[in-house]
Amino acid sequence: MRALLELDDASETREPAPPVVLAPLIMQVRLAIMRVLDEEFLGDPEVAPLEITTAQFAILKNVLRGSARSACDLCKAMEYDRGAMSRMIDRLEAKQLLRRVPLAHTRRTVALEVTEAGRAAFPKMEACLDRVVARLLAGVSTDQVRQAEAVLKRMMANA
Repeated sequence: MRALLELDDASETREPAPPVVLAPLIMQVRLAIMRVLDEEFLGDPEVAPLEITTAQFAILKNVLRGSARSACDLCKAMEYDRGAMSRMIDRLEAKQLLRRVPLAHTRRTVALEVTEAGRAAFPKMEACLDRVVARLLAGVSTDQVRQAEAVLKRMMANA
């Protein structure tokens, strides 16, 4: 009995586990990327006139890459509500970067298509993203980047 009490006493004096800060840190990095990318878009002489946001860029990227063909697909991929997504698509249509295309087999669903202007502007937007990522990775080794990618991919596989 005494041995059990001593064991219990020893376990109470152990250091508590360090707090998990990974999830909040990932969110902070995501927000930093979005904020700095918005600034980069505004500072780029070729992209600034488009008044594009990071969220709008993500829409164009998802449609161009085939990850999403409709507003519904985008809502799922980007975790936006339908109203917000519809307004962003409206803005991209007004900028003539994206268009809604009625589908012949249904009257209720429309596909999304990046316009020629959107296709021409997209590489300039991607160059902005590349500059932002390079800036954020300054001082980080290639091995560290690969390790971080492996950890993030494992986390996504576990989700």
